[in-house]
Parts: sequence; C-alpha cells; structure tokens
Amino acid sequence: MTSAIPTRLHGVPRRLRASITRPSERAVTASAALALLLGTGWSLLADNTQIEVAVVVSTVVVLSSLVLGLRPMLMLLAGAALCLELVLLAHGSGPGELSESGLMMALVAALVAVVQARRRDRLGLRQLSAETVLGLIRDRLLVQAQLPSVPDGWTVEIQQRPAHGAALSGDFVANRLVCEGASQVLHLAVIDVAGCGIAAGPRAVLLSGAVGGLLGSVPAEQFLAATNDYLARQQWSVGLASAIYVELDLGSGEYRIRVAGHPPALHFRPTAAPPWRTSQAAGTVLGVLPALTGVLDRDVLQPGEALVLYTDGVVEDRARGLDAGTRRLMDGVEALAGERPAGAGLARMLIDQVPGRADDDRTLVLIQRQAAHPPAGWPESWRWTHSHSGHQPSRTAVSAGSS
Repeated sequence: MTSAIPTRLHGVPRRLRASITRPSERAVTASAALALLLGTGWSLLADNTQIEVAVVVSTVVVLSSLVLGLRPMLMLLAGAALCLELVLLAHGSGPGELSESGLMMALVAALVAVVQARRRDRLGLRQLSAETVLGLIRDRLLVQAQLPSVPDGWTVEIQQRPAHGAALSGDFVANRLVCEGASQVLHLAVIDVAGCGIAAGPRAVLLSGAVGGLLGSVPAEQFLAATNDYLARQQWSVGLASAIYVELDLGSGEYRIRVAGHPPALHFRPTAAPPWRTSQAAGTVLGVLPALTGVLDRDVLQPGEALVLYTDGVVEDRARGLDAGTRRLMDGVEALAGERPAGAGLARMLIDQVPGRADDDRTLVLIQRQAAHPPAGWPESWRWTHSHSGHQPSRTAVSAGSS
C-alpha cells in the first residue's frame, strides 16, 4: 500500500501538465461564461463608461474558438447574445454602448468562431489545435530517425531543416540496427518526397511508415523495389521520391549503397589523394517505373573516414549549379575537420553553412568512424578523425531546426 502512494504521486505532475496543455471543453466553456458574466456586470455597474460589452464578447468568443467544438461554441454564442441583449435593455443602444463597428466586430468574431469550431469537429481535433497535431507528427518522424546506441568509435549525426521553417518536411530519415551474426549492421535510408514543407509532409508521413516497416525486414536488394511498389499503389498526383539506402557493417566498416534518383554519397578519406570519393551508385527515381534499375556501390569506411548523405536542398545552388554546391559541402567538411572533434555538432554546422535558401527541405547525415591513433601521412589539421585519448565514445544525434 505504501509503495502504491509514491507511484500515484509520481504521475501527478504529468497529469497536471496534460490538463494545462489540453483543457477540457467543459472547463473552457465555464471560464468563457464566467468572463461574459463579469464583463456584462462591469458594463452594467459602470454604466459602460469604461468598457464596451462588444469587446468583451468578441475577445471571449475568439479565444474560446481555439478549443471548443461546434455545439459548445453555439451555446456560448447564445449566452453572448443574451449578455448583449441584457446590456442594451438596461442602458439602451447609445454610441457609448454598442456602436455599429462594435456590433460588426462581434458578428465577425461569431462567424469566425463557428467556422473554426465546425472545422475542428470535422477533423476530429476537438481539444487539440492543428499546430499541435503537426507538432506531434513531426515528433514521431524524429523518433523514427533516432538511432540506437552504436558501438564505440562511431558517430552518427542527423540534421534537418524544413522549407520555410515549417513543422513538417518532405525529407525524412529512417534507420534500423540489425545484428547479423557477430556484426551489427546499420540500415539507414534518406528519402526525399517530391515537393517541400507542409505540402509534402503528409506524403512523407505515410511513406515513412512503410519505409520504417521495410527497413531491415526485407533483403537489402529488395528494399527500394518494395518502396517503389508501395508508392505505385498510393496513386498520388505527385508520387515521386528519391532515396539513398546504406548498409553499413559497424564491425568491418564495409558499406553498400543503393540509390533511386538521389544525390550521391560523399566518402571523406583524409589519407587518400584526392581525399573525396563520390559514390557511383545510381538508380531510377521512385514512383516512375514499375521496375527499378540501378547500380550498386560498395567500399569500406576506414578509421578516420566519414560518409556524408544529404538531399538536394543542401547542395542546390541556383547561381552556380550543383557542382558548386557539392564543392561547398566538401570544403565545409574539411574546414570543420580542422576545428572540431568528432561528434561536436558537425552536421548542424554544415547544414547551417548552406546559403540562405529557405524554399527547399534540407537533410544531412554524417557518419564518422574514429581512429585511436592517426596513421602515417595523416594531416595533423584533421583533429576530428581521431581521439587523442585513444578512445572516442559513440554518439548519435538527431535534430530538426527551423530555416
């Protein structure tokens, strides 16, 4: 019995927060009715020299429309009309009592409130606002992108910026860590649905559910084909999407990349000349043809190297072209490699370096493998590629910020 009491008390703060963020219709209706009564009483007692009852009615109605459904809103409007009538009967309808502009303001507020309440009932939102629903959907997409704990020596960072600072994006990341024998294999997909921001968000949400179910559950060679089949069944008016899918063995560093109309991955190799390798994977964009064709790319991510995945919004440069945008991204990685250790928010810094274009979604994934000691010929300026202490803890980070 004594152990049950702390358990019940533990849930009290959570229930209080829920009641504050999601007030009931009964509580809102009662508060609105009380405000109407107080405003009407003030107007009657002060002979309306300090307050116009139309302002009180309009304010209460508009604020209540943010929460109430159609039925309680109609009841509240009936009460507001009764309050107006009471004041008019008591003091008449002189200029200080209810002007034509005040009457018009009250009528417009009532109309807006009815439309808002009817729309909320039709969508089934009731006590939730549309903004809250969008926030919940965005949070679910971020949860899907969250990575499990990766082995020591690996760092994975994900950064997203929706177009126009919207709550939803047409880009999303899905991943799954699978044990295959003695190795852990990271399956990670970056998907870019046609369109951007709120317009592409609903399609991205639907597709993310299918991708999350397929990832790591079907053979790797069938993943993009299965995603393409799902898109074809939806029969969307704009049913295109690009994708890049990476299988990464976290034991050996070997990776395989498959692409469907997506910008190529970039492999940063500090000891090689040149230090960058562009993935040769290629393939047809999703949602166009019933059967996909593509070229598989494979290589090994050695200690001290990094793999960069991104969507076209990160490298598009309307003034100078894609090559200039890709070169800018490479230069940014090399510059930050000389300034920051691994896992120090490099993905966020890279995506923040994109020129001020807010009209396209941007997503960047940075996978780094640290080395305990820098090999011979390793540029000393690239500090992020190894840990001076001989050990670099694993780190995963997922973030979506506004443009």
